[in-house]
Amino acid sequence: MKSLNEDLKSGQFKQLYLLYGEEDYLKKQYRDRLTKALSAENDTMNYSYYEGKNIPVGEVIDLAETMPFFTDKRLIVIEDSGFFKSAANELADYIKERSGATHFVFVESEVDKRSRMYKAVKAKGRVVEMVRQNEATLVRWVAGSVRQEQKQIAESTIHYFLNKVGTDMKNIQQELEKLFCYTLDRPQIDREDVDALYQSYHQSDFCHGGCGGGEKAEKSIELLL
Repeated sequence: MKSLNEDLKSGQFKQLYLLYGEEDYLKKQYRDRLTKALSAENDTMNYSYYEGKNIPVGEVIDLAETMPFFTDKRLIVIEDSGFFKSAANELADYIKERSGATHFVFVESEVDKRSRMYKAVKAKGRVVEMVRQNEATLVRWVAGSVRQEQKQIAESTIHYFLNKVGTDMKNIQQELEKLFCYTLDRPQIDREDVDALYQSYHQSDFCHGGCGGGEKAEKSIELLL
């Protein structure tokens, strides 16, 4: 993901991106960050989104060939298409040879690295696998999120927290948000807060809608990965 972060930081983007793997939270974060960087907000004329199987390849190609309106970029996001598991030869041949103003972001759960689509994107763009993060990375991420809330937490407490919530980043972010709400008026998060949260609120709708911690947790991604 280092190369992807460098693209986002420099503003120098490839025309093709493939984000794939089992960590859905990271795929969503980087999909959204690329979308924000490559497409103006509410620009429905130059941004197109496709999801699911049976996406009309001819329509996608025609759209990619259309010049953008009043800007220098067009963005097409394609998610869970299956193009990287089944034959999508027409699109693979197109993106392998094309150049122009259109950027593609593909988001997939599984890919076949032998497929023509995978080889085409790898040859001309950026392929990034979003894997489950190891505990050391998750500890850094949680610590960064806590700091952005102007709170403190011991590393041992982070390990204790992760032992309860698991390694899925979306779930961690949701549980962090509850923890921030629970300790809203205190700067220190302790093991007792983790226990109290689970005993009193884990099965409830406590803090439903959030205290803002989720957004800051997402922002901490760029500091860590």
